[in-house]
Amino acid sequence: MNLSAGVAGKPTSLAPDLSYGVTDALTVSLLSSTFALTGFRGGAGRGLCLNGTDGGCAGVYDNAGIEGLYALATGPTSFAANVGLHALDLDGGAIAAKVGAKLRHVVGAVSIATSPSMFVGLTERDTNKESLWIPVLAQYKVAPAVALGLGTGFKGPLDGLADRWEVSFGASGVLTLSPAMNVGASWTFGKILGGADATGVDYRAAHLWFSFSR
Repeated sequence: MNLSAGVAGKPTSLAPDLSYGVTDALTVSLLSSTFALTGFRGGAGRGLCLNGTDGGCAGVYDNAGIEGLYALATGPTSFAANVGLHALDLDGGAIAAKVGAKLRHVVGAVSIATSPSMFVGLTERDTNKESLWIPVLAQYKVAPAVALGLGTGFKGPLDGLADRWEVSFGASGVLTLSPAMNVGASWTFGKILGGADATGVDYRAAHLWFSFSR
């Protein structure tokens, strides 16, 4: 949900993601959420947008993608390669390829994760060019079923990056309900710093999520 100054709730969206473990190393996913797309929380409007165009939605449904994740290392330090294809704008026909990686290191109750990626526009390149996303999330397990986290990261289009870069900052919490289920919430300032004038604490969003695995 977008909670930016003057436009709270516009847009609000539901963004489902579905993953299937083909092998111990290979996972294939159908994705629509901002977090699955970029590794950042703080965006709204992806997936099924509930407000209509007058409420900030680009369309009824935005972003449908397929990705493959291949684990190259497991254990306390895990690493995986990530590739995908996303229809970023279903109405406008913008399609992009994604190349990235996921890295996570765990020491006791503390974990640090990053999932850098780059998108390369394949269609509608006037408005769908290359972009860079480097999210970082640190989490601490305050109890076996409760983890609190701080997230930040660097992002922006490669064309004019010096003037259009952004840095986000936010906090999150995850509650493990069972080995198969958890719920989480986050509050994020999507561009608290940046090269453009339109930055600061006025740009913010909240995410609520539920995950189930078996």
